[in-house]
Amino acid sequence: MTLAPNTSYEDETFKSLNAKEINLKKSIFNHVVFEQCNFTESDWQGAELCDCQFKNCNLSLINLTGSKLQDTTFEECKIVGVDFYKCEKFIHIKFIKSILQTCNFTDLKLKKISFKGSRIKEVYFANTELVETDFTDTDLAGTIFHRCDLTKSDFRNAKNYIIDLQANNLKKAKFSFPEAINLLKCLDIEIS
Repeated sequence: MTLAPNTSYEDETFKSLNAKEINLKKSIFNHVVFEQCNFTESDWQGAELCDCQFKNCNLSLINLTGSKLQDTTFEECKIVGVDFYKCEKFIHIKFIKSILQTCNFTDLKLKKISFKGSRIKEVYFANTELVETDFTDTDLAGTIFHRCDLTKSDFRNAKNYIIDLQANNLKKAKFSFPEAINLLKCLDIEIS
């Protein structure tokens, strides 16, 4: 079975698809599993995904403008240059051991989202609600947090993060040593 725009899919599994640059505009996916698929530069504009799983897929440079993602998991996926802020709906999402690079999550409400064990490089979070977010075992090299609500978020065993304590809300967030010392880098102080 091939994928097409403006089509509904339910309770299906797609394996090893080379769907680079595919048009999936306004398609609906319910309880669909994608394994080892390449969706690089594909167009998911206006698509709806509910209770879907992406396993070991490449979703780099995909267009999610106006799309709706709910209860969707990305496991061991590569996701580069995706503007998640253009989604119309984005709730109950999990990124597990995935690579996210140069993605943008500006202005999203991502309460209880998970990035567990992922490599998040040069990702942009601005005015993002990240309450109770799971960043455990995550590498956050070059990632920017600006005016984010990180209340009760879990950064234990995360590394390479630099979070401005004055520009973000970190109330009751969890951190572990020695990486927690990175929180002091934005305070313009000297530590000896």
